[in-house]
Amino acid sequence: TAQLFKKLDIGFLDTVDYLGLGAIFSATDSVCTLQVLDQEETPLLYSLVFGEGVVNDATSIVLFNAILRFDLSHVTSSSAIHLLGNFFYLFGTSTALGIAVGLISAYIIKKLYFGRHSTDREVALM
Repeated sequence: TAQLFKKLDIGFLDTVDYLGLGAIFSATDSVCTLQVLDQEETPLLYSLVFGEGVVNDATSIVLFNAILRFDLSHVTSSSAIHLLGNFFYLFGTSTALGIAVGLISAYIIKKLYFGRHSTDREVALM
C-alpha cells in the first residue's frame, strides 16, 4: 500500500496514518438517525440504533489504538501471531463482559419496573 500511495503522490503521511484515518472515518454517527426516530413510537428501534452507535464508536476507538501501536516496518510471523492472539483475547473478554453486563442490566430493569417502560431510564441505567 505504501508503494501505491507514493505512485499516486497522495502526500506526506505514512501507511499507519492512512490506516488510522480509515479507522476514524469508518465510525458512522447515528445521531442523525436518532433525531429522526420517535422514541415513544418505536422504543425498540430507538434502543437498537443507539446501541449500534455505541458499539460502532467503541470498535472504531479500539481499532484506531491498535493501528497506532502496530509497527508495520518490522512485521514478523511472531508479531502477526501475537496480534492475532491479542485480537482473540480482546474479542473473548469483550464478549463475556458485554453478555454479563447485558444480563445484569436486563435483570435490574425487569425488577425495578417504574410503572411504564421508558428508554430514557434504561439508557440512564446503562
